[in-house]
Amino acid sequence: MDARRISGPAPGGAVGCAAGGPRSRVGWVWFVVAALLVGVGCGDDDGGSSGSALVWPAPEWRVEAPEEHGMDAALLDGAREYAFREGKNTHGVVVVRGGVIVGEWYEPGRDELSFGTSWSVAKSFTSALIGIAIEEGLIDSVDVPMADFFPEWVGTEKESITLRDVLSMASGLVWNESYDPSDLSSSDIIQMILLSDDHLDYARARPLGFTPGTRFNYSSGDTMLLSGALQIVTGGNAGAYAREKLFDPIGMEPVDWWTDFVDQTATYCCIDTPTRQFAKFGLLFLRGGEWDGTQIVAADWVATSTSPSVVERYGYQWWLSTTPEGREMYSARGHDGQYVYVVPALDLVVVRNGHYDKYEGEPRADPSLWSLLPSDGLVEGLGSVSPDSWSDDEFIGPIEASIGGGA
Repeated sequence: MDARRISGPAPGGAVGCAAGGPRSRVGWVWFVVAALLVGVGCGDDDGGSSGSALVWPAPEWRVEAPEEHGMDAALLDGAREYAFREGKNTHGVVVVRGGVIVGEWYEPGRDELSFGTSWSVAKSFTSALIGIAIEEGLIDSVDVPMADFFPEWVGTEKESITLRDVLSMASGLVWNESYDPSDLSSSDIIQMILLSDDHLDYARARPLGFTPGTRFNYSSGDTMLLSGALQIVTGGNAGAYAREKLFDPIGMEPVDWWTDFVDQTATYCCIDTPTRQFAKFGLLFLRGGEWDGTQIVAADWVATSTSPSVVERYGYQWWLSTTPEGREMYSARGHDGQYVYVVPALDLVVVRNGHYDKYEGEPRADPSLWSLLPSDGLVEGLGSVSPDSWSDDEFIGPIEASIGGGA
């Protein structure tokens, strides 16, 4: 598949130098503070410029050649080549370094204004909203019982589930996240999306299967519970809160967040916005929750939510891993190959969206979400299409290798 190149690879000034090693909340907080105050330079390792002022896409993204920022354009092009191979079904890729777009490519018929979709990338947005609500005093802490939001749980076996448990995908509630269409009778995600008008009601009705906080079990139902919590404390749905506290402050526009049939935000999925706009969210977290001089998400929430929780590979609705060269990386990840990668040591954000045809009507389940937003290429000309396979290493590797290789 040929990819349309919108801009050459390019951003500047690195703000972090750590590579590999165990995760440390204290070390990460120090990094955030240092990055925000002085713009740390890393010498020859990443080719970044030392002490440069932070650049923001406010109001528009700056686009520069990768060579201007110590990146080898030929090596960087390896990421484009991988992403747009036949069968990868890539909609768009945006590479940001130093707050500047250094690489941007789209499939034929798509450009920087075309909508991509999030699927479970939205879970990381939901985590950010919980952090904002805690900072505003609407929620006391991650240790509050979920029964505070769902009083019908008081006096039941679910009473011990905390907000921390839900953020960590360790609520203990029974959940099967299978996307296999032949698994309709046992898949909770298919049952919730396909057959339920009220997604929150479905999620909070799951029985307890194990002790809360003791076992990781990936669950879109857990994230839907966060929609209910946000609705209780804000007095409106989570999407409205996101627009006021997150989307508008960082200039994410246009953006639609789907709701279920009863107007509850589907916080486990389904944010529609162009690829460049997803990159703004990645940059917000890369910059420790600051946006052009305003703290949108508390720096300690950024640090905590992107650190291990119940398991090493997962924080609060963020996936944790390393790059091919062993640098720490966290990512928001969604079905059909939606990714927002953040590599603090390289001052790097990379977004990949899969092929997507957006429904032209209201972004609201009516009543089945999948009838309007199908996945896996199930409906030609509507919804998202998965890649035949995807390797983070083969995609991120060329971008990492390009840093430090330019003039």
